[in-house]
Amino acid sequence: MITIYTLEEIKQLRNVSEVMKEELLSYFEEITKGIVGEDWSSYNLEEVGPILVIEDDDNVDVLDEYGLMQGSKSVPQALPEFSLKVIVGGIEMLKIIWVCNDSFGVSVYYPIGKFSREFDEFIMEYLME
Repeated sequence: MITIYTLEEIKQLRNVSEVMKEELLSYFEEITKGIVGEDWSSYNLEEVGPILVIEDDDNVDVLDEYGLMQGSKSVPQALPEFSLKVIVGGIEMLKIIWVCNDSFGVSVYYPIGKFSREFDEFIMEYLME
C-alpha cells in the first residue's frame, strides 16, 4: 500500500503509472486547495489523513492499519462516507472515503475486484453517481 501525505511524495512515486500519478496530483490539489487555498502545494495531509493506493501484492489486511476491517476478511467494519468510481489508465477503481474517529479521513484508491466480490458489493452501496 502506498501512503501519501505530500505533493513531493506523489512526484517521487516510481511504481505507479503516469496516469495514476496525474490522478493523485489532481486529487491532492482538490483536497488541499479546499483546506488552505492557493498555498496548497506545500500542505501536508498529516492533520486530515492520507491518500492510500492499494497495490497488486496487498490483501485486505492492509486496511486494518487504519482500523477499517477490524479483523474481518470480507467487508469493512467501518462505514465509508462515500465512494466514487474512477477510471485510471483503463483500470476501473473506487475512490473510497472513510472518516475515522471524527478526527481524520482516509482516501483509498482501490482497483475493483482486488479483494473480494463481497468487499466490492459492500463498498458499491456507498457509491455516489
